[in-house]
Amino acid sequence: MEYNTSNKTLTFPEYGRNVQMLVDYVVNLTDPVDKEKSVKAIIAVMGNLNPQLRDNPDFKHILWDHLAIMSDFKLTEYSPYPIPDKNNLHTKPAPIERYDKDMKYPTFGRIVENLMEKCKTIDDPDRKNEMIKNITNHMKKSYLLWNKENINDEVIFKVLKEISAGELEVQQSGLKLIDGREFMKSKSRQNNQNNQNNNRRNNNNFNHNNRRYYTNNYHKNQSNNN
Repeated sequence: MEYNTSNKTLTFPEYGRNVQMLVDYVVNLTDPVDKEKSVKAIIAVMGNLNPQLRDNPDFKHILWDHLAIMSDFKLTEYSPYPIPDKNNLHTKPAPIERYDKDMKYPTFGRIVENLMEKCKTIDDPDRKNEMIKNITNHMKKSYLLWNKENINDEVIFKVLKEISAGELEVQQSGLKLIDGREFMKSKSRQNNQNNQNNNRRNNNNFNHNNRRYYTNNYHKNQSNNN
C-alpha cells in the first residue's frame, strides 16, 4: 500500500495529489496538440478546485504561475502570461527591523512613543497641542484598559514629559482628559452587549441545529413507517 507520507511533498496541497500526478503525466507527453489541450484542461480543473481565487483580478495569471511551478517550469510555453523567475521562488524576505530599545512604561506601548516622535517634528503650535491632547487621551485609555483603578491626569502629563525626554509638555491650561469612570462604564456596557450578541448568536445556531436534527429524524421515521 502506498501512503502519501512516502511520496514527495506537494508544492500546492490545495490542488491535491491527483492534479500533481496529471501535471507530471502531461510533462512527458510528446504530441504537442495533446499536450496543449491537457495543459488547458488542468488549468480548468485547478480553477474549479480553488474558486476563491476568482475574487482576485489576476485569477488566471495565478493559476498559470502555479502550474509552471508544479511542472518545474516544463509547461511554461503554453502560458499567456510572463513566467515567474525560478531563481526568486525561495528568496527570503528582508528581516524585520527589531526595536531593541527598552520601554520604561510598557503599559502605553510603542505606538505612543512613535506618536511622540512624530509630534516632536510638528512646528505649528496649535497642531502640536492638539496631537499632545490626543496622545495623552490615548495614554489614559491604555492605562485604564490594563488597570482597574483610575489615574490622575497630572500623572499622565508627567509621564508624557518623561517619555519624550522633556521635549513634549502640555501647554493647554486646565486640559481635562477623558473621564476614567465614564470610559470604564462605556467599556463595560460594550462588553455586555458583545456577550449578549454572542449568546444570542450561539442560541440561534443551537436552535437551528436542533430543528434540523428533529426534522431529519421526523422524515426518517416517516419513511421507515411507510
